[in-house]
Amino acid sequence: MDKKLIKTFAIEARVKLRESVMSKLAKLGITDEQISEITEIGNDTIEIKDNHERFTGNDVKNRAKLVEELNKREQQTGNRQIAYDTLVEEVAYTWFNRLIAIRFMEVNDYLPERERVLSSESGIKQPDIITHLLDTEMYAEFDLATKERVTELLSDSSADAVDELYQLVFIKQCNSLNQQLPDLFEKINDYTELLFTVSYIDDNGVIASLLNIPEDAFNVDEGGQVEIIGWMYQYYNTEPKDKVFARGSRKIRADEIPAATQLFTPDWIVRYMVENSLGRYYIDQKMANPNETRTEKEIADEFGWQYYLPTAEQPEDVQLQIQDERKAKGDFALQELKLIDPSMGSGHILVYAFDVFMQLYEAEGQSPRTAAELILKNNLFGLDIDQRAFQLAYFALMMKGRQYSRRILSKQLRPNVYVVPNNSEIGEAELQLVQMQFNDQKKALQDLLTLVEGFKNGAELGSLIKFEGLDFENLKSGLNNTNISFFDQSIKEMILVGELLQQKYEIGITNPPYMGSSGFGPVLSKFSKKQYPNSKSDLFAMFMERWNKAISCTGYNTMVTMQSWMFLTSYESMRKSILATNTIANMMHMENMVMGIAFGTAVTIIKHNYIKGFKGTYHQIKTVDASNNLDPTSIPIPGNRFNQISQDAFNKIPGSPISYWVSENMINLFQEQKSISDFYDLKVGIQTGDNPLFYKKHWEINPTCDYWVKCNKNGEYRRWYGNLDTVIFWKNNGEKIKKHKSSRPQNSDYYFREGVAWSNISSSANISARFENKGMIFDQTVPTIFPIDDATLIEIIAYMNSKIAITVAIAISPTMHFNTGEVAKYPYIPYKDGTVNKFVKENIKISKDDWDSLETSWDFKQHPLL
Repeated sequence: MDKKLIKTFAIEARVKLRESVMSKLAKLGITDEQISEITEIGNDTIEIKDNHERFTGNDVKNRAKLVEELNKREQQTGNRQIAYDTLVEEVAYTWFNRLIAIRFMEVNDYLPERERVLSSESGIKQPDIITHLLDTEMYAEFDLATKERVTELLSDSSADAVDELYQLVFIKQCNSLNQQLPDLFEKINDYTELLFTVSYIDDNGVIASLLNIPEDAFNVDEGGQVEIIGWMYQYYNTEPKDKVFARGSRKIRADEIPAATQLFTPDWIVRYMVENSLGRYYIDQKMANPNETRTEKEIADEFGWQYYLPTAEQPEDVQLQIQDERKAKGDFALQELKLIDPSMGSGHILVYAFDVFMQLYEAEGQSPRTAAELILKNNLFGLDIDQRAFQLAYFALMMKGRQYSRRILSKQLRPNVYVVPNNSEIGEAELQLVQMQFNDQKKALQDLLTLVEGFKNGAELGSLIKFEGLDFENLKSGLNNTNISFFDQSIKEMILVGELLQQKYEIGITNPPYMGSSGFGPVLSKFSKKQYPNSKSDLFAMFMERWNKAISCTGYNTMVTMQSWMFLTSYESMRKSILATNTIANMMHMENMVMGIAFGTAVTIIKHNYIKGFKGTYHQIKTVDASNNLDPTSIPIPGNRFNQISQDAFNKIPGSPISYWVSENMINLFQEQKSISDFYDLKVGIQTGDNPLFYKKHWEINPTCDYWVKCNKNGEYRRWYGNLDTVIFWKNNGEKIKKHKSSRPQNSDYYFREGVAWSNISSSANISARFENKGMIFDQTVPTIFPIDDATLIEIIAYMNSKIAITVAIAISPTMHFNTGEVAKYPYIPYKDGTVNKFVKENIKISKDDWDSLETSWDFKQHPLL
């Protein structure tokens, strides 16, 4: 699969489709600034006053609906530009989704007409559906007026006629596919048809670009995969994602969250996640059989699960607990096993889970055709907040089903995947209009009120929403009522999704959204603090907490997340909760860029139950192991970090970081020794709120001006002495800084004192400490240590620059962010060694002489070579 070609197509397709939609809107007299007035000419014709374009018949009605929709969106958002842009985006992605779906179906011969809609099997430009149009069922279903128009257009070779005919046929094909795939080819608004202007004769158009992608990438018989749809979805969102982050610190709107947080999971990582959760659950069942002679690895190898990691050898008491747990799974029927991806995106994880379920059913003697239907009906569940992603996930799963069952599209079978409802219209008063009849009407109305309240911000909160105690059997008893009110369809969706959010699952697998709390809007910010106080720092952590609790007592929850939860102080409470209540079965810790993103990540497979003493398997993937478009062929990778260790050991390290590589001796050191904070004060320095205004280099000011004082500010990696070239505006004891709204002049009692400073963020993996003379202020980026009682700065700087401190730092602060809270916990043994102290003083002098030889130093006098 040529992903560069796919990326180019998807990005350009979005631009072209949006331009096409906006061009047609302009002809209709609709822009992001205004809606032109119209002049009525006769009974069914209008003229746009600004451009004199004329429209007749259905186009007049459709334009009126379009104007109504745009005004409605403007009223909801309070912003015409946003209303216009979201409408353009929605129409563009609607046609993009349909184009790529039809391309996949025609290449695999899945279209009901068995005629290609975008291309020709003979290689000519005219699609087969146009060439053979008069012989198709589609033509036979046209009314008389449409048939006459088709005949006229077929006899007219002008570009306008060719495009009009093709657009008519393409829209008819989409409407026809509503019977087989109603949640992708849904009955669209009339104005959406009005804005479809795609042409197959345009050599630079979207269709021509789509056809440039080799058919083998779509053809499942030639190695193609339905996952190509997922890659197109990710690349389509490239520009919207870039725009969100280009705004900097501005809050992210609910409608922007999907683009801002979407990240397609590489195929090999998906396989690792599914094989070590769903595969592990199945192997657990097999291992419960006392007559089973195969090992875990042998069973995994029979299925071709190359990324499966067998359970580590366990202590005897742990083995007994594992065996009891496996016995509890032993009688669990495959049809009862539920797997959910609560942030499914375009369905990549669910698609591979489908393949693994198919293996399991076939191993149990089930036919592929029956298995495909059982998997979609009973085993797979998915949720997302993005309508586009939902449509593609739905389509991908239906295509997997079609691969094994030719008649599945005609069986009205629907996968259990949904977009989370966003309820903005239904309240307690509207519930009185619901015509559904329930077994227990009073209880149903109470539960419905809980649902409509819970989904009020569904588009923003998604599957972080929780429900408890609702009677969904009772609620579903009203779904078959044929007397449907205006609100009943929305209520039905809330009932179906609400049940997914309340029920338990044997397996949870997802790549959750990554978004720090600084990007949260008011609704999400308030919700996170109330519902997820231990994990509120990032969406991915909230998903971990939420879905760890949604797994059955013998199940597994698997997520690929940022590594920050493993180490940072802000996740300490959440981390300790996981270590106390769950069991980490295995973890794959990945360096920056392994997933194509510039930070470390980790796949964590978490057992719901806590088993004391259980040894989890932990291993590392380095950037080089997954570079040059090559995936790891097997794991663990020799030479990388690897350990099989009980998570109980992590609680012996201050802050309970998941430092799985730390030796037993080092862990004991944390247990047995005091810490730096027992002997020293560690303080964070000043935050000015406006560095360009209040900081200067010392050569930028008049040296006789006493408004500026020396300040220790961060710089390059350097030990012992240096990085001292900055001054801070301190007129009237820093009055102006202290009054600045964004400043934090913290720990001012320690300003101008002698200390040992270190850089709180390092570009290397090592912490570096430097001597800080009296007479200067220290910045927040260089936390500083001050002695208590008889402790000395010489002793602590020697420790901070030692190999021991480096080893400790890698264990406690592996993210290379050395904050005071973490450094304060480093184990420390006071010492009095004159020889060491002598060497330390020499090192400080050598480093100071080196620094002072530079013209940038405060104390520069003359270059040593002069």
